Amino acid sequence: MKQGTMLVEPPPSPWNKGQLFSSASIEWGTPDDFFDRLSEEFGGFGLDACASEKNARCAKYIDQEQDSLSTEWTGGDSLMVWMNPPWGRQIGLFLRRAHEQSQRHGLTVVCLIPASTDTVYWRDWVWKAEEVRLVTGRLYFVRDDGHTGPATKGAAVVIYRPRWTLDRPSNVTLMGARP
Repeated sequence: MKQGTMLVEPPPSPWNKGQLFSSASIEWGTPDDFFDRLSEEFGGFGLDACASEKNARCAKYIDQEQDSLSTEWTGGDSLMVWMNPPWGRQIGLFLRRAHEQSQRHGLTVVCLIPASTDTVYWRDWVWKAEEVRLVTGRLYFVRDDGHTGPATKGAAVVIYRPRWTLDRPSNVTLMGARP
């Protein structure tokens, strides 16, 4: 750098206001088109296992107060469960719960998670799923106030089915972020 040259920081991006899509913000609403494609493929979901009143994708949902880590995932009209858990440090607990509830209640649980293949949760819980779909392209998530923006990392769809035995490897495929 030349003597006397001053570095000026760029103005803050409106996308980062309030840490919209960083690890400080772990609750990201599922994009409509992405959810709709999966819902159609699986014949509709009867339960959203990680939702708020504003971002629930199903009539029956489990919110933070009800706590999907301690509530049994039963009572829906469908054996299909949607889960877009908080994308924070506790995500492994949610994946463990999805696997357990799938086996205990005969549920198919479809999870949208960050594609962080180098993490302990990926090693311990993602590879126990019957199917893993790595999403190509970036998803654009939705905040409760309606703002949207790109995820900070890639995503994956992890599918737990009730009678999947762990002695078989997971099926890994690719799916596009947009149709």
